[in-house]
Amino acid sequence: MPDTNDKISYRIDEAVKASGLGRSFLYERIAEGALRSVKVGGRRLIMRRDLLEFIDGGNSAKPVTPANVPTKPDVTGLPMGTQLELPLKKRS
Repeated sequence: MPDTNDKISYRIDEAVKASGLGRSFLYERIAEGALRSVKVGGRRLIMRRDLLEFIDGGNSAKPVTPANVPTKPDVTGLPMGTQLELPLKKRS
């Protein structure tokens, strides 16, 4: 089993354990766009780099509003704060 430091993404419960932040707090930050996440099938994942950036950036002290949401594209080419939803690939 890989060490949690080797993971590239966390389920919400794993992000809670890794960060020490509360489950509701993480969902609120995701909803307001302060913390990026991706949805793969029915599972919500937070990329490790996004969780670290969120914690290092101190985003918890300042709520995200349309005036302070960054619009510069990130490495995915999408505007910052964009939530991705990926379809679940069905096996045949």
